[in-house]
This record gives sequence, C-alpha cells and structure tokens, in this order.
Amino acid sequence: MLLVFGNLAILLWTILAAFAFWLTYPILTWIFLLLALAMVFILLRRLGCSSCYNCKSCTSGFGRLAGWFLGRRELKDLNNKTALTFVAIIYCLLVPIPVSFLAISVLQEFAVLKIIVLSCLLLISVYSAVTWLKPRRQTP
Repeated sequence: MLLVFGNLAILLWTILAAFAFWLTYPILTWIFLLLALAMVFILLRRLGCSSCYNCKSCTSGFGRLAGWFLGRRELKDLNNKTALTFVAIIYCLLVPIPVSFLAISVLQEFAVLKIIVLSCLLLISVYSAVTWLKPRRQTP
C-alpha cells in the first residue's frame, strides 16, 4: 500500500513544488521539475536499494523511497548515511525553496490559487516531517 500510494504522493509533492515555481518563475519550472524528479526517482531510488534480496516488496528502491518520505520511523533506513544526506537535500529542494518563492509571490500579489498550492505543499511537508519523529511510549 505504502509502495504505490507513497510514490504517488512523492510524485504529487514534486509536481506541486514545480507548480509553485510555475506560479512565480515559469521559466524555472521545467528545470526544477526535471532536477527534482531525477534526484528523487533516479538518484535517491538507486541509493536506497542496489539489490532486492532483502526486501521482496521494494521493487528496487521504490519501497525505500516511499518509506523515507512517508513511512513510519521504523521503515526508514537510518544506516545509509549517503542516502540520508540526499533525503535532506531533497527536503530542502521540495520544501523551503518552493515555499519561500511562493510566499514571497503571495505577498507581492495575492491569489487564491497560490494560497491553495502553498497550503498543499505545507500539508504534505509537515506530514512527511512528522513521520521522522520517534513515537511516544504509552504507559499502561
């Protein structure tokens, strides 16, 4: 379930970030979209899994990719430091850069569509960030 919906959510997140660029700087949209898609679905996917003998449902990195961004904390591979560095870079690529461009654009010229895209970007980003938190132990 996470494999399919997680990767679709990451794709939607990337498209929303690119749409934020389209609303502010249309010329940068295609460059940003190609860069983000390549970093997420090619580079990070390959860093996540180079072989599938340990993870039968992964389909060569897509499961790890969904786990890093939208899975529970125990699904995240915290031992792969190189991949975690790229996860942090991709978070910076998909969150603060498009959000700041869009927020500045909203301050310059208010538009409901910009607010909707900004809200969706922040919603996905906050949900993804919350998945990294350690779960609280419940006392009986």
